[in-house]
Amino acid sequence: MHKVVRGFIASPMGRIVYRPIQAFIHLSRRLRHPDIPLDHAVTRVSYRQRKFSILHRRWGSDELAIAQCFSEAQYDMPSGAHGALIERIYREIVASGKKPLIVDCGANIGASVLWFTARHPEAHIVAVEPSPMNFALLRKNCSGLGVVLRQAGIGPADGNAWMNNPDEEWGCKTNNNRDGIEIDIISLKTLLSAKPTSGYSPFLLKVDIEGAEKSLFTGSASVLDLFPLIIMEPHDWLFPGQRTSVEFFRFHAQAGREFTMHNENIASIVCDPRLLDFADKHS
Repeated sequence: MHKVVRGFIASPMGRIVYRPIQAFIHLSRRLRHPDIPLDHAVTRVSYRQRKFSILHRRWGSDELAIAQCFSEAQYDMPSGAHGALIERIYREIVASGKKPLIVDCGANIGASVLWFTARHPEAHIVAVEPSPMNFALLRKNCSGLGVVLRQAGIGPADGNAWMNNPDEEWGCKTNNNRDGIEIDIISLKTLLSAKPTSGYSPFLLKVDIEGAEKSLFTGSASVLDLFPLIIMEPHDWLFPGQRTSVEFFRFHAQAGREFTMHNENIASIVCDPRLLDFADKHS
């Protein structure tokens, strides 16, 4: 319904009509959902028989992020022989008695986290998000799911950085110029050290960190290569001339991994000899 209202009041005539009834609409919202701020809404989604209610800001890009995860299934990749291999690896981890470990870097308000819980229900998820406003919604949306939440940025080493647009719901950027609020930076090595190999096995690394992938993939290749599947959204379009994806491709090529694409995301996949067998079955 909020989509309809937003479209209606976008026009001059709509704003004129909406203004006298705005107070009534706000009162109605307070009565129906006293625990939800007026500038927030709840969108209900489902995937693989799992249903979720996602709290998000009423205006902005949150709805698009939710749609990308649940309507477009942007992280349902790879497919074909590569998808069969990744599914086999996932099942082998589960059969071994360990939990497949998913690290969601740039978890935003949690739509991707919720989708991963439905797609990979046996997995253990660590969600990393630096923005205070996004993290507050991430915490609410992931309540009761057993997901580990870290309010921090991700980087090649532990440390600190600064964020000069903490109120931006989508596209929070970090810098080392002491511009904005100070945030913690945590490394994959530190995250994995808290997950002993006796109980967890790295499975999927999702990276959507608004250009900071340029720094992340200068980190330990041996740690990155532990993940059979890495899904990343590149941001060269956002930072033209800065080659934000070059370190990802350098790691990917040197590790001898396979490459696929789906919508705006790219995937780096472990090159397993079984791919040849799966290729025959999916040809």
